[in-house]
Amino acid sequence: MTRIVNLRNATQNKVWQMKLELETYTPSEAEEITSVKQATVRNWRRAGHLPRREGHARYNLADMLVMFVMGMLVSRGTTPEAAKEFAGHAARAIFQSTIWSTKAFSGPVREKAKVEIGKVSEDELSHLKAEIGDERRIEMVEEVHIQKTMIKAAEQLAGITGLKHPTWLIVWANGEIQFYYDEDISEETFFGNTVFDEFVQGPVMLFCLGALAQIVIDRLPRPAFRLAEGAE
Repeated sequence: MTRIVNLRNATQNKVWQMKLELETYTPSEAEEITSVKQATVRNWRRAGHLPRREGHARYNLADMLVMFVMGMLVSRGTTPEAAKEFAGHAARAIFQSTIWSTKAFSGPVREKAKVEIGKVSEDELSHLKAEIGDERRIEMVEEVHIQKTMIKAAEQLAGITGLKHPTWLIVWANGEIQFYYDEDISEETFFGNTVFDEFVQGPVMLFCLGALAQIVIDRLPRPAFRLAEGAE
């Protein structure tokens, strides 16, 4: 995944014009991506664990992440009834991780982002060199801006602009769900809880959201984000 550095430039206050939409996938493609058989999905729908659909099913990334989380938890011993209670929350958190992967975006999205960022200014290059060294090429600066532009557009599409990006998901033994962020990770607050807190009486499930996002992204036959229909 591309590293995003803190750049001092006009793009920080820019109104992003690029409009995206989510790619759709067939039921058979969704089965390959999520590792959940469509027969299982249909059973979950009939039981009310997943929303019912009318007509021919097509799935986007958000849909499949819910299925992926449901399958992942059920395969580890969680009942579908319990898994559905927080599958949506976990899926949204994984979605936030997927947009940090360059592989999530189609070629036309990347080209549109490159047009939007324009030419990198000399002032910005000087600032970047002072921050991370002279060995970085101008292409690296452009890559940072392209990725930042695509992320902003994806955040706007999903309505998650400004939301914190969790790093870990924990399912405690009593069924409670908890997200952890990079700044929360310490021996006292993270691993210490698995020893001392009373609600841990039993097995705890720990998931790295970035790793789960990358599993899904690597399975996609086509990038998850494309230019919206009619976008120039």
